[in-house]
Amino acid sequence: MTDPFTARADAVQNILLEMERKAAPDDLFALGYMIPQIGLVLEMAEYEPQDVSSDDFDHTYWQWLEIAFGQDSMNDNDRQRIEELWHSATLRADTAGRTQA
Repeated sequence: MTDPFTARADAVQNILLEMERKAAPDDLFALGYMIPQIGLVLEMAEYEPQDVSSDDFDHTYWQWLEIAFGQDSMNDNDRQRIEELWHSATLRADTAGRTQA
């Protein structure tokens, strides 16, 4: 049985790593902040693989980031750039998933 939560996490992480390799210097902080959060979300999430979808990972990850932003006193500009990069990464992961299916 596949685990759609972990599969989505892996797909998004791979996209973020690719984005980081090609990133403008101004985006390195945001990408460097986002990438390790994926492992933390996977480590802390409690779920049954048969009860989740890839959308559940996206929702859980973004909730996690919003909490982390507050704990890290993230400024609004950094939050906005992270959100923009997140949307780009998820769209790219969606596109990659459709071409593989």
